[in-house]
Amino acid sequence: MVITEEKVLDALKKVKDPGINKGLVELGMIKDVEIAGSSVRVTVALTMSGCPRKNQIKDDVEKAIYSIEGVSEVKVILTAMTSEERAKLLGQEPSEMQGIKDVKRIIAIASGKGGVGKTTIAVNLAIALSKKGLKIGILDADMHGPDIPIMLGIDARPTGSKGMLLPIEKFGLKVISTATLAGEGVPIVWRGPLVNKAIKEFLGHVAWGELDYLLVDLPPGTGDAPLTMAKLISLDGVIIVTTPQKVALADVRRCIGLFTGQCIPIFGIVENMSYLRVPGASGEQILEVFGSGGGEKIANAFKVPLLGKVPLDPKIREGGDTGRPMALNSDTECGNIFDNIAEELLKYLSK
Repeated sequence: MVITEEKVLDALKKVKDPGINKGLVELGMIKDVEIAGSSVRVTVALTMSGCPRKNQIKDDVEKAIYSIEGVSEVKVILTAMTSEERAKLLGQEPSEMQGIKDVKRIIAIASGKGGVGKTTIAVNLAIALSKKGLKIGILDADMHGPDIPIMLGIDARPTGSKGMLLPIEKFGLKVISTATLAGEGVPIVWRGPLVNKAIKEFLGHVAWGELDYLLVDLPPGTGDAPLTMAKLISLDGVIIVTTPQKVALADVRRCIGLFTGQCIPIFGIVENMSYLRVPGASGEQILEVFGSGGGEKIANAFKVPLLGKVPLDPKIREGGDTGRPMALNSDTECGNIFDNIAEELLKYLSK
């Protein structure tokens, strides 16, 4: 029995992406079929590199191909769609997502509640990743509390070119925020549809250029805004920021549920305000202001990495207020911690 590409594709028409509930062939996820005698090699482009159901998809593809008479060996290679391919899959015109066509990965920074330091973590993580030679962008999607320009010391406004908005560059980062457009102190009173439109514009009509990672600072909570962002943006994964206390952890569980419900993987937990070094005491004496162990509990419960613990340090606040984030200074304890968080994230993503 001769094995042909047509037979392989016909067998794979029955295999569905469990998250989208449509066939892999219909979705354009089968990128290559190679046949050598009785051996078949298939390349499948997942909708995201960290797809939580990739093992199930791989097993289903193998079973479907082995069902073809004469097949003795099957090899399945898993890759990931580009941002542009994902945009097409979501029903968005390529032109609408033109700005992110050269962005390799989009990662959201989220929190179950406000006040946990999500934006502080987003800014410092972006800088820590940039220091490793990566091309990093940061999109301030927290429309009603856009603080990233303050934390990066940005007071300039973005300019345009050929119908595209040019991001502002600072500390090696490419940055876009509504605060740089509206002006300092100007309230942004937008309802859901306007927020969604702005996010779409910031993704599609900003000339992000080539980026290894685009970090998206999402609004806090589990309301309409983060849910809409999760559906609108082709997210590769999410980093959750929390503090150790019980009330914050309860909100984190809801936040994780929101994203996993959309088949968006959680890349890790960052525990902020983890401890305070007692002023004037020995360096080892700490005060756990908000309790302890919360980050580990959540990470263990959901089987995701605890990327790091960030202390409650006045220098971090000062860095944000003066536009000189602590991640710029690797020779400080906090700067070193942010470097380690970036390293742990990259290790996890390389698996």
